[in-house]
Amino acid sequence: MLQDNNLLYQEIQQFRQPWLWLMLFVVSALSLYTGIYPIIAGNNFTNRPLQDIIIFLFGCVFGIGLPLIFFKCKLITEVRKDGVYISFFPLLFSVEIIPFYALKSYTVKTYRPLRDYGGWGIRYGRKGKAFNVSGNRGIQLELINGERILIGSRSPEAFVKAIETALTHQN
Repeated sequence: MLQDNNLLYQEIQQFRQPWLWLMLFVVSALSLYTGIYPIIAGNNFTNRPLQDIIIFLFGCVFGIGLPLIFFKCKLITEVRKDGVYISFFPLLFSVEIIPFYALKSYTVKTYRPLRDYGGWGIRYGRKGKAFNVSGNRGIQLELINGERILIGSRSPEAFVKAIETALTHQN
């Protein structure tokens, strides 16, 4: 996202939890092993070249691609003078903008990622939509159309203060 004088708050979060990277390492190692072992060993699992190619591609995609996506993934939240901006590269293809005129309420919230939203990332749960990377604190936005959006944050109080500052300057 662009840096300009309309920016009041910005937070960039990435998946850096050790338990997640351990899981990714195990899945990646097993995938790479499954895909590359037949080539190294000089034999085929299936004696069918097309299946061997598919297994090799599967191993490369999950062994290299999956950890790369998690490494590159960034949740960027910004408060600007006209609204809240959410980017979740490479999962969202465009920036989601929540203009202040669509905002009914906002509050700091402690939540349970697995129980309330089914995990981390861009999630849809019984309590609405969530954008989160780690932790259990964030900002709960309620829009005038009734939609609820939770944005995970390491410093939700600063996030709320920026929203209040923007709303004060609009009036």
